Amino acid sequence: MNFRRKMRYGRRYLRSRKAISGAVTALILVIVSVALALAVAVFAFGLFGSFGSSGNLQVVGTTYTKYAGNQVIVNMTVKNPSSNPASINAITVGNYTTSKFYLYLNGKLQTSAEIPAGFSGQIGIAFQNTTAVPGFTTTNVGGTVPVTLAITEGTLSPTITVNAVLQSV
Repeated sequence: MNFRRKMRYGRRYLRSRKAISGAVTALILVIVSVALALAVAVFAFGLFGSFGSSGNLQVVGTTYTKYAGNQVIVNMTVKNPSSNPASINAITVGNYTTSKFYLYLNGKLQTSAEIPAGFSGQIGIAFQNTTAVPGFTTTNVGGTVPVTLAITEGTLSPTITVNAVLQSV
């Protein structure tokens, strides 16, 4: 076989190979770019900032905080689709943490700090703070305050952090 025959054979071989067309490649790159841009936007702009989830307990909807004198009241809508109750061990509002609080489920005072399995509705957590909570000023009404719940759910001990709107001081 001479050199010219090898060249012809090589070119024919390369032309006959199957490959992804340029248009399909461009389409795939556009789809991946759009998906990546959406993911970055969701995290950068906090589009799901009022949603928190850890274990099965979920905070869904608006969370807000009231502050009167030295009493803090945190209200949130939660959902516990699990077959296990979720026990709240401690709550942190701003930088103030306490494990001594009252729990209300749909407006009714509970004797324990448990959110029953299958519960979906409003919870209220009320406690007395002994020191001033930073960020609880009249100038911050309408602003956000970080709220963290330390819970035990079955064998899990997750924490849930959400931003609460400060309604009144």
